[in-house]
Amino acid sequence: MISGEKMKDPDTIVRALRPAALDELADDAHAGRRDADLARAMNAAAGRRPRPRPRRVGLLVAGVAAAACAAAGLAVVSGGDGAAPGGTTTARGPVDARTFLLASAKTAERSPAKVGRYWYNKILTQEVTDWKSAELSGNNRAEKVPYMFRLSRGEESWHARAPDAPSRTITGIDARVTFPTKEDEAAWRRAGSEPLVPPGMREPTVNNYDMPFHYGIGNGRITMPELRKLPVDAKRLKAELRRRHTADAREIGEEFSGNFTEYVFSTASDLLAGPLTPGTKAAMYRMLADLPGVKSEGRVTDPLGRPGVAVSMDGSNLDGDYHSTLIVDPRTAEVLVYEGGFTYVHQEMGWVNELGARP
Repeated sequence: MISGEKMKDPDTIVRALRPAALDELADDAHAGRRDADLARAMNAAAGRRPRPRPRRVGLLVAGVAAAACAAAGLAVVSGGDGAAPGGTTTARGPVDARTFLLASAKTAERSPAKVGRYWYNKILTQEVTDWKSAELSGNNRAEKVPYMFRLSRGEESWHARAPDAPSRTITGIDARVTFPTKEDEAAWRRAGSEPLVPPGMREPTVNNYDMPFHYGIGNGRITMPELRKLPVDAKRLKAELRRRHTADAREIGEEFSGNFTEYVFSTASDLLAGPLTPGTKAAMYRMLADLPGVKSEGRVTDPLGRPGVAVSMDGSNLDGDYHSTLIVDPRTAEVLVYEGGFTYVHQEMGWVNELGARP
């Protein structure tokens, strides 16, 4: 990894990210890139095919993933009555999914259309697993352990709106491990209290970039200006995503791209946390409102204690069924959390005018 250096060409990025599986970076970029590498290693160790989870919108630079190997943040211990994976707790009061999503569309539409020089996002990523990373196992393969643990890590990023402006990510922020239960922690101690945070995540790393960033939608790439030109009408936006999904399914197979409903839900979870125009954000919520299989899980409290409403859908892939959840702030229509194998907590986002500034 490169600390405080400017990345000026793809070869530099390749050297910085080694020994990651660079040929596969486009599948899961941005903060989830290391998560995907870890999952692939786990599957390889267990003799399984990689699980094709719904496509995540990723940040790509000059054809390779530029955002960092891992993200870090606050550790949240889940468990106990009413707690869901990732520390989300439910509250009383039914909420109709369609009604809530249409209301969120109206809220998004009324949001100020201001922009800045950089789109800032602070993300916390969490995963509960019983696999130790290949970096720690010492034999280039992930290793199963006799307990569950939660690996948390966070990232800050400043994505330049102008293609010739520098961008920055800070990764490895406060990476830490916690345990879902006291029994898991006791089993870890009996096993020797071995470190579980991979060496590459133990110190914050500043990465500066002198090349344009690209966002990935499914298996494709678009620039930030192109992202901000996505349709503001729900029907036109649906047609655009349908076109992209069809191309992905043709290129890599629908078993990896997911069916269109799954593709839209996964894509929405990331687009809504990005620098969309208010009109496109509203169109995305209207698409979700009409999406079959989307249901409400009611009012919840996210891992940071923020109130929200959870909407979810179930899907299936080569490795079985899965459940994805999107938590949205009803006051602002901002995405708070996406849960789907990994938990992505959007701690803060918005436009700023300087590298290093926060909203």
